[in-house]
Amino acid sequence: MDPGKIRRLDRNIIPASVEHIYRQATFIALAGNTLLLVGKAIAAHISSSSALFADAANSAADIAYSLLMLVGLWMSLRPPDRSHPHGHQRIEPLVSVGISVFMGLAGYSALANGLAAWRTAAPLVFSSWLLAVPAGTILIKGAMYARVRLLARKVGSPALAASARDHLSDVLTSAVVFVGVVGNRLALPQADPVAGILVSVWIFYQAASVIREAIGQLIGAAASPELEAAAIQVIMGVPEVVAIEQLIIEHVGPELRADIHVQVDGAMPLRQVHRVSHAIREAVEALDGVDHAFVHVEPDTSEDA
Repeated sequence: MDPGKIRRLDRNIIPASVEHIYRQATFIALAGNTLLLVGKAIAAHISSSSALFADAANSAADIAYSLLMLVGLWMSLRPPDRSHPHGHQRIEPLVSVGISVFMGLAGYSALANGLAAWRTAAPLVFSSWLLAVPAGTILIKGAMYARVRLLARKVGSPALAASARDHLSDVLTSAVVFVGVVGNRLALPQADPVAGILVSVWIFYQAASVIREAIGQLIGAAASPELEAAAIQVIMGVPEVVAIEQLIIEHVGPELRADIHVQVDGAMPLRQVHRVSHAIREAVEALDGVDHAFVHVEPDTSEDA
């Protein structure tokens, strides 16, 4: 056989609609976070609010991860080549790890500033910015979260899901900032630094959640029990399948790969066995999140007994 006729690259073609969704989510993150950083920085400078400073640091980290997301997702969408025959989508969990790192840096900055403000407990220089900025952030980030979460679900992207989670985190942190500012206005000087510290704790929690999920995808975490049950159902739905001898479904990057061994009638003609294996593969790959299914067909061992 001529080795030149062997296909060595996966037919992994990313639809243009998916690329458009990734670009849209990245633009939302960059534009929204830049706008919010400017507003928060101005308000924090005017008022000396540690809570607003923490929120501004969070927005700066958001811009950094947005740039990382832009580059990382562009790389993940590149088609297969000889060095990466299955494509480059495994880069995507690394983007999620990067997002969590920037979130952690923002949390550290917020915590340090909140603790420093706690020691001084200086009153804020109150202005309309102090209430307008966190209130506006809640509205803007709420809209960003809803939109990016929808886009993430459409393409099953862990990086976009991490971005949406960060937007939701910003909604909650801005609500805490708002409460801290109001508390300071009501002659509670410790309210603002406490709000800043609470913001940092929430950022750390969200960062840990994102990195835990990303690492699971990088090291081959198993599929959910629900997906495994669905795979068993569709495999046994192929009439010629007698039994399932092995079923392993695990993450390879953001997508799932299934290793399937089934048993069929040992006297079945080879062409029919081929059709059965294709039917199983197509049924499993149709499940949400499954990228590839590898099917091994064996003779029914009960016949030997």
